[in-house]
Amino acid sequence: MTAGSGPLAPPPAPAPSGPLAPLPAPWLISSAGASTRDRLLAAMLECIVEAGYRETTVADIVRVARTSRRSFYQEFADKQACFFALLTVTNEFMIAEIVRRVDSEATIEDQVRQAVSSYVAASERYPGLTLSWIRELPALGSAAQSVKDEALEAWIELFVGLTSTPTMAAAGVIPMDRQRAIFLWGGFRELTAGAVESGVPLASIIEPATAASLALLTPPR
Repeated sequence: MTAGSGPLAPPPAPAPSGPLAPLPAPWLISSAGASTRDRLLAAMLECIVEAGYRETTVADIVRVARTSRRSFYQEFADKQACFFALLTVTNEFMIAEIVRRVDSEATIEDQVRQAVSSYVAASERYPGLTLSWIRELPALGSAAQSVKDEALEAWIELFVGLTSTPTMAAAGVIPMDRQRAIFLWGGFRELTAGAVESGVPLASIIEPATAASLALLTPPR
């Protein structure tokens, strides 16, 4: 799974050693020179972080993006389409970050912890958006189904890929099947939502999420 190319793709760079620095939007190095579409997505992100999806209006988005309603509607059919596009590129970014940060030659335990920690680090940038993804997207009904389905398939592909390496095979790990991947992703989402809603640091889910992931991967003895 790759995050694509062009201005929406995360820049190739060595894995940072410290916390991820906040950006205008996770896929942008700088808003300078960004396309109108990118600026609108970054503005939508900022509005959701501040007020949530439901309270955000097209007027809010164009104000933050410093552009016009006409420019907005040249890029998106409506607010919902902008939201869907934002969730899609953010999902791609998060998956690319995890792939970039996991050392496929490390021990199983280290790889799982790296993957979980990378997920948490990416989610911590914009917990408001993460919560909107989990809680507000399903409320949009059938229109959101394709977005949810595509995201789920991307995470399943990630889990299968991470568990299909020579290191995993040598340790007796069987590549994750679809059922376990769905179970794992659902658990991650609920742990994340619970932490954000309770005001608990997302880092608090690293240990339980790592333990649960290892339990699904580690062959019985």
